[in-house]
Amino acid sequence: MVISHLSGCLENQRSPCERRVTDCVPFYELLEVLAEEVAVSTFVSRVCRLTGRRNPCFFQNGHRERFLAMGEKCNRAIEEAATCSAVYLLSADRFLCSRALAAIDQEGIHFSKIHIHGVDLDGYVLFHMARDLYQGSSHIRLSELTDPELVSDRAFEWIMTACVIRRHGSRVLREEERSIDRSKIGQHQ
Repeated sequence: MVISHLSGCLENQRSPCERRVTDCVPFYELLEVLAEEVAVSTFVSRVCRLTGRRNPCFFQNGHRERFLAMGEKCNRAIEEAATCSAVYLLSADRFLCSRALAAIDQEGIHFSKIHIHGVDLDGYVLFHMARDLYQGSSHIRLSELTDPELVSDRAFEWIMTACVIRRHGSRVLREEERSIDRSKIGQHQ
């Protein structure tokens, strides 16, 4: 679901998703493309609800700062889609971030060193999704993601953002930052 299906395509051919990212299409449209590809009604309806209320990628206080601090520890690896998406999720929750920070270095994220005892349900889901996105494992099932009693809307939005990052790379975050900066400039004029 998360990783691009384009590995078998010819290099000179670009999918509509790739064209959309390179043409700087808004983030919510990338989420809609992801929902269209999954085509599971509960998943699609949940994504559609989220795209109706537009939030920036870093919508909780301190998330950006925690993400940048973790990214510095990874150094250049943060540019890799798998690392960037995992760091994004691990840094979303303050408590989870405090547990994960020591397990990140230039070699990567060492999930076996992250002790999640004491995290809430959102932190638990974020941890396992980060590991799934990073390692290609499948600890969290789609049916669990679509259950609002198991995964809060806030955590679901973070996960969807991480999925888009995993598929399209860190440039998604950079483009989101640019669009926020452009909107701030427009407000000040």
